[in-house]
Amino acid sequence: MKTAEFLAWAESVWPASGAEEWDNPGLISGELDAEHSKVLTTVDITAEVLDEAIESNCSLIVAHHPLLLGGIDTLRQDTYKGALLAKAIRHNVSLFSAHTNADIVSNGVSDLLAQKFGLENASALNGSKEGHGRVGRVSKQSLETFIKSIQSQIPESAKGIAYIGDLEMEIETVALVAGSGMSFVEQVQADVFITSDVKHHPALDFKEQAKITPGALIEISHFAAESIWLSGLSEQLSALGLEVVVSTINTDPWDGVFK
Repeated sequence: MKTAEFLAWAESVWPASGAEEWDNPGLISGELDAEHSKVLTTVDITAEVLDEAIESNCSLIVAHHPLLLGGIDTLRQDTYKGALLAKAIRHNVSLFSAHTNADIVSNGVSDLLAQKFGLENASALNGSKEGHGRVGRVSKQSLETFIKSIQSQIPESAKGIAYIGDLEMEIETVALVAGSGMSFVEQVQADVFITSDVKHHPALDFKEQAKITPGALIEISHFAAESIWLSGLSEQLSALGLEVVVSTINTDPWDGVFK
């Protein structure tokens, strides 16, 4: 499959019009006429991931996060992004990402996480079939039981899972946004909300509001949440006749925690 053909297919699955204004999904580097038969899927493009692609003879990397995002003004090779991009070009490895445009679609990032966690009758937070986040129902259970259940279904991370709420409280409705989703918290109408990258002030606001309107908040690793998408993505790419390698690299950035 040529790069140009892949891009046409990708636009039909993850339309660029669905991306947020600040986002930068799409082809990062590569020739439109390049031929691809083997592809590596990953959440992030790092030096280790690129080496994995090269060693696996993959000529295309399909990632969730764009490599070039947020004020990039140099590709000097004494910066990791400059060095990575130069190496990818030298080894004829094309780089592509589907980001917020892949978050919102059916069988996209949040949708597959909701399926993984067993949410039934799930819809986007806005009530539509497609859109940011998902909300649905699970069997009635304690918050502790639910946390243990989702912990067993995502990759391990150094920081583990954090929560706000009474572990004995019963939960039945679950909302989630894969990745950084606290900007959507006001749209959430559920017993528990799952997302990543929760800052101090929004967490404290949630905790205090929960004293008035009961609810729980669960923070999981950004990488762990979005890595669930890779299995579904791989199935889609395999259906195109491509050989798919799912990256084995855990790109969660934290090495450990002290307590």
